[in-house]
Amino acid sequence: MEGGDRGGGNDGDSAKADVAVVTAPSNVVSDGYVTTGPWAGYGFTATDPGAAQIVPECGNNSCNPPFVGNFFCMHGTVTGRADYTGFAMLGWNVNQDSAGGEQLTWAVPETGGLIVTVDNPSNTPLRVQLQGTDPHSSADRWCAPLVSGQFIPWGSLLTNCWAGGKPQNPLTPGTPIQQAAIIVPGLQIDLPFNFCLVDVQIQSGQANADGAINDDSEGGSNDGSDDESATPEPYPG
Repeated sequence: MEGGDRGGGNDGDSAKADVAVVTAPSNVVSDGYVTTGPWAGYGFTATDPGAAQIVPECGNNSCNPPFVGNFFCMHGTVTGRADYTGFAMLGWNVNQDSAGGEQLTWAVPETGGLIVTVDNPSNTPLRVQLQGTDPHSSADRWCAPLVSGQFIPWGSLLTNCWAGGKPQNPLTPGTPIQQAAIIVPGLQIDLPFNFCLVDVQIQSGQANADGAINDDSEGGSNDGSDDESATPEPYPG
């Protein structure tokens, strides 16, 4: 498993009970390749050694078992640690061709944000995280709590986004992003998790006062301490 930086922050006070593995289909994934609006690239899972047990386990340009069809799911257990440094990541490259080539970057636009929809039957606390070209640096990754289907403006993604994290610098326009991910932050006790990515929409407009977006989405369905990072090798499916 590829290495990463440590997790931080307490997003809950108890582990969830094990539940049956979910297999909800995704609107934006085909055989592990994510395509939504301006984003495209292969998916992966990642953690630090000993920080979680993950299925599938990815590394060395492959995942075991591989992502197949339109299912992009991850389950396992984040290791409980006194300093909350356990974590698990389901991520994808945002600018990579389908041949599994170089991981390029994508520049954050002036306005808009993203909407991430997951099937998370155990209601495990999750975060959205965007990573730059040096994700092992806390200054080059930004996160926010994930509420399935809720709009997240680019500027609401912060470094060290958990309660008490410092500094909390917002993601700014023009920042080069290389990867996006869904993070399971650890607790002080083992935390089972089990979820699937259903949809990602890239929004190009501003949010109104009621949360509605005044522009069309790009991609996805048209239905409505340090933190975690990892830089696994891309794999060509």
